[in-house]
Amino acid sequence: MRGVEGRICTICRRLFAPAAPGNKGVDRCPDDRAALVDIRAFTDSGEDGLLGLTVSGRFTVLSRLGAGSMGTVYRARQEGTERDVALKILRGERAYDASAKARFEREARANSLLTSPFTVSVFDFGVAEDGSPFIAMELLEGESLGHRLRRENNLPYQEAVRFAREALVSLAEAHEKGIIHRDIKPDNLFLSRVISEDGTTSGEICKVLDFGIAKIVREEGGIDSLQTQAGTVFGTPRYMSPEQAQGKTLDARSDLYSLAIILYQMLVGRPPFEDEDAVLVMARHIKTPPPSFQEIAPHISVPYTLEQVVLRCLAKNPDERPSSAEQFIQLLEEAVAGGGNASGIRRAVGLHPWRLPLMIGGAVAVVLLAIGGVLLYGREPPEPKGVALESSVTASAPPAPAPSASAIEPPSMAASSLPSADPPKKKPEPPRGTTAPKKKPDPPKTAPTSTRPKAIDKFE
Repeated sequence: MRGVEGRICTICRRLFAPAAPGNKGVDRCPDDRAALVDIRAFTDSGEDGLLGLTVSGRFTVLSRLGAGSMGTVYRARQEGTERDVALKILRGERAYDASAKARFEREARANSLLTSPFTVSVFDFGVAEDGSPFIAMELLEGESLGHRLRRENNLPYQEAVRFAREALVSLAEAHEKGIIHRDIKPDNLFLSRVISEDGTTSGEICKVLDFGIAKIVREEGGIDSLQTQAGTVFGTPRYMSPEQAQGKTLDARSDLYSLAIILYQMLVGRPPFEDEDAVLVMARHIKTPPPSFQEIAPHISVPYTLEQVVLRCLAKNPDERPSSAEQFIQLLEEAVAGGGNASGIRRAVGLHPWRLPLMIGGAVAVVLLAIGGVLLYGREPPEPKGVALESSVTASAPPAPAPSASAIEPPSMAASSLPSADPPKKKPEPPRGTTAPKKKPDPPKTAPTSTRPKAIDKFE
């Protein structure tokens, strides 16, 4: 029936003309009273027999939206209203699994307690005629964050922070009521179009889906090796906290870690840890520090203060993360308000976050060493006092070549002006009529070791 336009009764398979323009009602087959559904929707669903039927007398199924490990999601019309809802039904063998059924119903009640505008609203839940439990919740128009990131890779940091903040508002209410999501990931954050009264789109908001219920995957993509599957650990390894990967008891800080992974991906275009081996990804969450934004995407400008908030929320130890979603929101607001200048400095020099403190510390150490050198070696040596000090300095100095007689200068007046302890003796005169003996030539003069003989000559 592909390519055929119109509607069909899924019970008798009778074909009908397309609905009239503007007709929002549900037309029914005159023979068996089943709702008429679009032929294309019926064929795209694999001719799902639930289409056209009314569940629990209140929700008429019109088309199938998606399927997951614990159920199928349909578009349905609520009887007595013109409101379409998303109807999630636990079908097949899972509907008769006692533990799966109990978990589905328990989480349905928990989700119905949440009233945040950033959480998908639950209108009703119950059990269908065949015993399958169902949940009726608001039908959202838009796309998942996962689909947006697959198309655009990364988002402007202002938009990424806004989506993260709205998701945190949802989580804050859930955590306050003792509900932990356990599977925060881009496909569970939905970017819903806000429709104004005149039918135009006035923006979009982020809503949190699936608080631990079924893991719904859009028909455009399948479940990959790192998605949640029935019978495996709860959560998705790419967005799993270290304590979750180790099977430890979880609290609200596990959801905060998962959301920080999503914010990291929105900012730089990929999660911090990627591998097709789910076990290896979980091991990295447990042991490996996340790479800096500069290492992943050096071309993308993100405030340094915002990066520090994200890395803090990715601490391996839950005690080192923000203690609540409200504190996470506060840190994000402060980072965006005051993070521009710090980011510009770091991006200009191309530094990793851990290198800047080291360089500052090294510069301080160099300055301190320079000051110490000036204090120790910058003083002038004291002037020699007296002959004894001068002799000791001369003795300790390396030997110098002996100067010529003409090069010898008289000692300083400080030494030559000292009075002698004995009065100078007068040379005896030779007797009359005799000649004075010839004086032997003086030996070559050398540098005086003492200034006293010269001082005596000075007094002659």
